[in-house]
Amino acid sequence: MKLSKTELGILRQIAEGNRKVQEIAKALAKSKFQIYRSGQKLIENSFVNLIHGLYLPIKNTHSNLLTQLLGDYPSVIEPLSDSGIEILKCIFEPKSIKEIIQESGLKRTQIFKKIKQAKAISLVKMIDNKYLLNEKLWSKAIESLKEIKKYEETNDSRIPGNSIIYFKNNKEIIFSSKEKINATLTAFSAYQKYKIKIFSARNYYYLPNKKLSKKEVFKHSLYIVEKDLQYQDLILIALFYTKYKKELSKIKHIILENIDKVFQGEQISGYPTLEEIKERAEIYDIQL
Repeated sequence: MKLSKTELGILRQIAEGNRKVQEIAKALAKSKFQIYRSGQKLIENSFVNLIHGLYLPIKNTHSNLLTQLLGDYPSVIEPLSDSGIEILKCIFEPKSIKEIIQESGLKRTQIFKKIKQAKAISLVKMIDNKYLLNEKLWSKAIESLKEIKKYEETNDSRIPGNSIIYFKNNKEIIFSSKEKINATLTAFSAYQKYKIKIFSARNYYYLPNKKLSKKEVFKHSLYIVEKDLQYQDLILIALFYTKYKKELSKIKHIILENIDKVFQGEQISGYPTLEEIKERAEIYDIQL
């Protein structure tokens, strides 16, 4: 979630009891049009409703916490603005810049800028050359960021409301839906392209639309199983992994480590047996 300084400023004004569009515009030295435009983003992300020229806060956890935080500590507006929320919610645990880039999909320069702003108010500290949110001083900010993350895990303006989200960052999103959507089929829904045909009530999608590589399709399958560990999906991953192992061998993941153990005859709790995988492999003419 990206919120501009103006959008965060609106929430701060609401926290201070100023809810009229005209008065908010005056306080922020913006035009009414700019406030209406910025307010639309807050409406889309369930922070406020606009009724008769008044911004009324929506009573949900992520809205309440962020509004309270901005009212109590307006100094957080600078580090939270623009890409700030996306970056800071990556570091509930210590992360290097490289790890933050991988998780957020943002550029190094953006990350350094926001980390610097957060360090200026001691919102971020360093531990062993990694960055971490400062829980001792900013527990309220961390609680707010965690609730925003929870909200984002089930909501995104890029996709229909009944979708299930498996992975997303600022650039891309992987999700499933029962609807037919103008998005690229991926994961198990793209296996048919590779001669592994399945039938599912849900379609798995990727945005933005683009041609996906075999490796990308497979990685997206892993994201899905990480969130929703289904027995049959593990069999499909094992089959795809076996069929294209030379091309996929550099992918490192605990699910693949466990599948390799199953191939060696081990029994792993929650995973199909070697015999079960062999039975399905015969259907697709895959040699184990």
